[in-house]
Amino acid sequence: MLSVTPATVRMWETGTCPLFAVPYGQLCQLADAFRRAGVCVGQDRSDLILAGQCDLLITGMLHGFEDYAELPPVDQDTDDGATARSLLRWALTGTVPDQYRAYASPGPLLTLSEAADFAAITRNLNAGSQGTDLISYGATLLALTSG
Repeated sequence: MLSVTPATVRMWETGTCPLFAVPYGQLCQLADAFRRAGVCVGQDRSDLILAGQCDLLITGMLHGFEDYAELPPVDQDTDDGATARSLLRWALTGTVPDQYRAYASPGPLLTLSEAADFAAITRNLNAGSQGTDLISYGATLLALTSG
């Protein structure tokens, strides 16, 4: 339905091709395919875009290229903020959000080393290493690192 190879789908499923690397048009096609197939999650392209933002945040922080200009709204008391927090918590601690439990096995998406590095970076954010504007953001991210 998506005109992609089975290998591409496997890379999406395993995370070897993170969502932030998937072109916007393909994300829209993926959401439409989920909707047509009757899948209960991933039907809203904004959810896929938010998941891509979370992927990009983690990758950028761990590889030193995150500039904190466009961030998922983890520190906001909104539906998107709650969704972003649950996605990041899943990556860090393995707590699968309720809506994905039927489709995913429990367990962190990052290695223990990556999660420890992420926690160290968030402690630095919380300490003001990137300026005072990101202190509360760092505190929110730091809280997500513990199960």
